[in-house]
Amino acid sequence: MSSSAPLAWAAAPAAAAYPTWDAWRTRFEWPAPPERIYEEYYAGDAGGFAEGSVRCDPGAIDRSPFLLVRDDLATLAEVATTWAVPVLIVLFALVRRRSPTAAPRAAWALTLLAVIRPLSADYRGEDVCSGSLPLFTADWFEAVLAGWELGELWLLGAALLVLLASGAERRTFTPVRSLRGLR
Repeated sequence: MSSSAPLAWAAAPAAAAYPTWDAWRTRFEWPAPPERIYEEYYAGDAGGFAEGSVRCDPGAIDRSPFLLVRDDLATLAEVATTWAVPVLIVLFALVRRRSPTAAPRAAWALTLLAVIRPLSADYRGEDVCSGSLPLFTADWFEAVLAGWELGELWLLGAALLVLLASGAERRTFTPVRSLRGLR
């Protein structure tokens, strides 16, 4: 084992824990007291409000069959991140570090969790009536590229650390020779 493998194994769970920590941190941040919100809202108001309605073309709404899968994937990724599944994946790879397939599988799982959120987000068009952007269009790809956040980068970093840590411990295996009678 190289000298950097223990450091990589120590850093990988920490990197995988960042999205979970961020999710719980934002969940428990309480808004300002109600009287403060009231003062901030009405401080610049000159009085009165406008009411209106907008009629949209029903053909502008995206009715892609991928929308249900997209929503399910987004929910799955959110639940996995909330309940520290990325950390559990890294710890499982650490426990099974002698296995030649555990680290690549863990890295693939972490990468998949990192990619699901930007790909499955409900990106909206600029217009009120545009609804969600149709999947696999130029505007959708532009929104996906802009949708990467710090949590996804930490998950990709954890996947890289798992691969680097396991690469130092990987042993070469000799292939099993075929038996003469089974050719």
